[in-house]
Amino acid sequence: MENVTSSTRDRSAEIDRCLSMIVPSASDESKFVGMLILPKLLEQDNIANIERVFKGMNFKFIERLLRTNHEIDAEVPDPMLKEIAVNILGCFAHYENLASEPAMVERIPGLSRLLTANDETDKTREVLNILMCIAVKKEGLVKMLDPDVLKNIFSVLLETDKEEDRTLCTQLITTVYARSCQLLHENKIPSLSSSLKYSLSTLISILSNTLNNDQKMLKFEALNILSSVLPDVPAEIIKQFKVDSEKKLDQWLDNLLGGLRQILSSKLHDSQRDRAILLTACLLRYFGNDWLFKSLQDTKSTKRKKEKASSDNANHPTNQLFAIANFPALLIHLVAIEAKIMIDDINDRVIREHNEDKKIINVAKNLRQETMVPVYFEILEAAMEYLATNYTQDKESGMDPEMLLKIRTTLSDMMDVVMELLKFMQGTTDKPEDLDDDMIAQACIRIVSIWMAEEGFEIQ
Repeated sequence: MENVTSSTRDRSAEIDRCLSMIVPSASDESKFVGMLILPKLLEQDNIANIERVFKGMNFKFIERLLRTNHEIDAEVPDPMLKEIAVNILGCFAHYENLASEPAMVERIPGLSRLLTANDETDKTREVLNILMCIAVKKEGLVKMLDPDVLKNIFSVLLETDKEEDRTLCTQLITTVYARSCQLLHENKIPSLSSSLKYSLSTLISILSNTLNNDQKMLKFEALNILSSVLPDVPAEIIKQFKVDSEKKLDQWLDNLLGGLRQILSSKLHDSQRDRAILLTACLLRYFGNDWLFKSLQDTKSTKRKKEKASSDNANHPTNQLFAIANFPALLIHLVAIEAKIMIDDINDRVIREHNEDKKIINVAKNLRQETMVPVYFEILEAAMEYLATNYTQDKESGMDPEMLLKIRTTLSDMMDVVMELLKFMQGTTDKPEDLDDDMIAQACIRIVSIWMAEEGFEIQ
């Protein structure tokens, strides 16, 4: 016991000696040596010592190490000095009460400058983990949402060949936005609200371009981030963002549409297709229907040109224009068929539950159904609204009648299944209000009412 106590006293004395070496009045060389030794003396389970070192830390010198090129002597290269700064900050970052302190939050811009694609050391990975720990409260999130910080993270995400670094970048970005949105849904925080709105230009500009132009896995990283972040942004912030970014929106939406068209025209895993459909529904909610469905006005003319060209080559310009014009129709068919399959499955389940008088629980399947059915219907409702508004039989339209008839047939088939499910649910519930909290029932009620009201595009 005496030896342990003696060892503890010796360690404490060494810590005090190192702290005396890093005071502002000490030489740069002394500070460097003190900071080099300190992490080796700190035990992660000894919070008292870590807090003592935090209080005595010379954060101004750490900032100098992060931001400028130093030469303590010829044998100490600048990368090593920055590594020492990162190691010191890493000691504090894993403690929530220290990570959110102003001295740590103020290091975010300097830390982000150290991020390097294909870093041969672990420095970039360590910095990403430190940033994740610091970006928890309002102050840290505001710093993280600075466009320059975001660009430093995106530069690694888009350029690195290291899957782990890319995954950490995606996780950091989505976590920062999730934490920010959660705080803003709970309280009005003007500084965070302004930072979030301002950051969206950087986020959407970079990721919409990646979604449209990258032909490898980065396309799906962009989809992952956009489909996670955008649906959670408070509506008021999106409203302000649209006003501020009016001149750039068309280009961003064109890129987003191009990327979604490539993704949804390919064979996909369920999770990737769900994310693409979720992002599409979100964009319709925020930016209206025209950006997606307006190309339907070109379906008649592109069909005539395609027939004249008589080419089976999918890359022929005429065929490409035809595919672009008809993409909204393809999407409507895809979403309606996915919805029909899912509603059929739900119908089978509720019938079994009624007949067997028991709940059939499949957590993953039920969660996907409760998430995707309202999303499917949101897209189909937007399609019905657009078609009802833009097509009448006594008005000339650029929309191909045969294409419209196929859409109507697909929608009618889906609505038959929806109404069958809704009728069964309403007929077997004890009280109508029991369906008020059933997300799928409410989604069915809504789309049935819209279907009944907006059949104006029907082809006789």
